Amino acid sequence: MLIQTRNLVLRDFSMQDLAPYTALRSHSEFQRYYSEDDVTPEKSAFLLELFIQQSQEIPRRKFQLAICGKDEVLMGSCGIRLEAPGLASMGFELGIPWQGAGRAREAAQAMLDFAFRDLQVQKVYAETLLENQGATNLCKSLGMRISAAEKRGSPYFKDSNWQAAGFEIHAQDFIWNATHPS
Repeated sequence: MLIQTRNLVLRDFSMQDLAPYTALRSHSEFQRYYSEDDVTPEKSAFLLELFIQQSQEIPRRKFQLAICGKDEVLMGSCGIRLEAPGLASMGFELGIPWQGAGRAREAAQAMLDFAFRDLQVQKVYAETLLENQGATNLCKSLGMRISAAEKRGSPYFKDSNWQAAGFEIHAQDFIWNATHPS
C-alpha cells in the first residue's frame, strides 16, 4: 500500500525498516510516554513483524504504515485499524528529529482521509495520554474532540499514574474540516 502527500510517502513496512524503526523508538525523548516494556528492541521487532503480517492479511483490517520522507528516510508510523463496522482506531508515532514540523499531522490527515473516503469508516478514535501534549494537540488539530463516551483508566508506569484520554472524529466533521481548513 502506498499513500503520497506533499512531503511524505506512507507505505507498508518491510524487514529493512527494522534498524531505523528500532533506533527511532530507542531515543530517550521518544520513550517518555511509554512503559519500559513498550520500547525495547524486542518490542520494536515484534511490532514491525506484526505490521508486516497485518499488511498481508485478506481481507486487510489493519493499515499501520511507515512514515517516510520523499528521500525514503523512516520517520515513524501511522495507522488505521478497523475495529467494527463503521468504526476504526488510529495510532501514530514519530521520531524525535521530525516532531514539531507538521509531519505527524500530514500523515494522520492522509490516514483519516483514507479511512473516511476509501474504507467508508464513519468514526475514528485515538487514545493517548493527556500528559502527551504533542499527541493531544495533534488530535485537536485534526478536528478530533475528547470523547466522553468511555471511561478510561489511569495507566501506571515510570512510577507515575498517567491520565488516558480518548479523541474521536466523525466522517462528516473530517470532510468539512478537510475542505474548509482553519
